[in-house]
Amino acid sequence: MKAPISFRRGFTLIELLTVIAIIGILAAVLFPGVQGVMKKAKQSAANTATAPTSAATLQEFAAVLALNAGLNSGEIWYVDADPANDSASFPKQVLVGAAGAETIDTAFKTPSAASGYQSWTTYTPTNKNLNEQTPLLWTRGLLATGKWDTTLGVWGSTGGHIAFGDAHVDWRADTSATENQFASKKTPGTNTVNWTDAVTAGTVRELKSK
Repeated sequence: MKAPISFRRGFTLIELLTVIAIIGILAAVLFPGVQGVMKKAKQSAANTATAPTSAATLQEFAAVLALNAGLNSGEIWYVDADPANDSASFPKQVLVGAAGAETIDTAFKTPSAASGYQSWTTYTPTNKNLNEQTPLLWTRGLLATGKWDTTLGVWGSTGGHIAFGDAHVDWRADTSATENQFASKKTPGTNTVNWTDAVTAGTVRELKSK
């Protein structure tokens, strides 16, 4: 004897009402969140469109990265081992307020013994100068002689870190050895121990902590 075959033509009214209710609840929960994400995306796009893309000082350099890349943490610009910052309280952010703020934190903009002295020096090159011999970022205290300043250097005269245009970072005791020298911008085709000859004049200001 064959079992009776049951034909089901669709959902019952209760099932349809249940599905509709679930969709309604999900929409009520998710819609405000989606709206918030869309609003933030629009704000971010608007901020990026008007954000600066060049800098002449470390503070401006940090602001560019905060606006364009979201790197708003002020603490990344300090080194804990820096003796100049033994009693300092580092600024928590570069720009005051939410992402996209145009105001630079006063404590970050004006270094002091209380708020700390930034441990880095920066240079903003053109795209054509992005190579393994162009310094972009280095710890404070690098002298024109290729040595590190005993007082201003983050690690005294021992050495410091240098980040280059090809995205590699090296520890250098000095830049006097041929393999450690920079590509000279002042005299193209030659190398130099002097970082001021490797960058565009006026685009870098060494921070003096004392």
